[in-house]
Amino acid sequence: MIRSLSFTYLFIVLAVGYLGGTVLFRELPTASTEKLLTFFDARVVEGQEATFIWPALFTLLFFVLAFGLSKFKYSRFFVLFLGAIKAVIFGLSSGYLLATGMKILTYTIWWFPFQLLICFVYLLYCAILAPPFFLRTKGKKNGNQKVLLLLIGTGVLLTMSEFAIFYLMLK
Repeated sequence: MIRSLSFTYLFIVLAVGYLGGTVLFRELPTASTEKLLTFFDARVVEGQEATFIWPALFTLLFFVLAFGLSKFKYSRFFVLFLGAIKAVIFGLSSGYLLATGMKILTYTIWWFPFQLLICFVYLLYCAILAPPFFLRTKGKKNGNQKVLLLLIGTGVLLTMSEFAIFYLMLK
């Protein structure tokens, strides 16, 4: 029961973050949205002209920042908050891509499935680092490091696959 509740909880965080990002897209001016998205993932705004270095670094930065925040007792709340921010950026980017005329086939092959999986893996990573209130245990227990490494490896594999599809197949 608790395990299924945790997956439901993470999907709700992902869905609310995604919808929040799409609503945020509607409320922000286009110039502000472009600046924000260029900062996080320039491929959304610039397309093929953007380099893959910044999106890869920001994906890595999200993982490292979550790990760093999870090490301190009073900053653990921000770990899941970072996961929600990643979901909001996913929704904001999706809204921008669809509003600027991206072909729906390109969106369904490249952006949506990979970003959905990357965001869910990241949220799962965050939930293992700083469990939600209903999964916390009493006492001091160290988490399973193998699962964290598996999630990091899965995130790297998904990110590399997404880059390969974007730069090689969608020319």
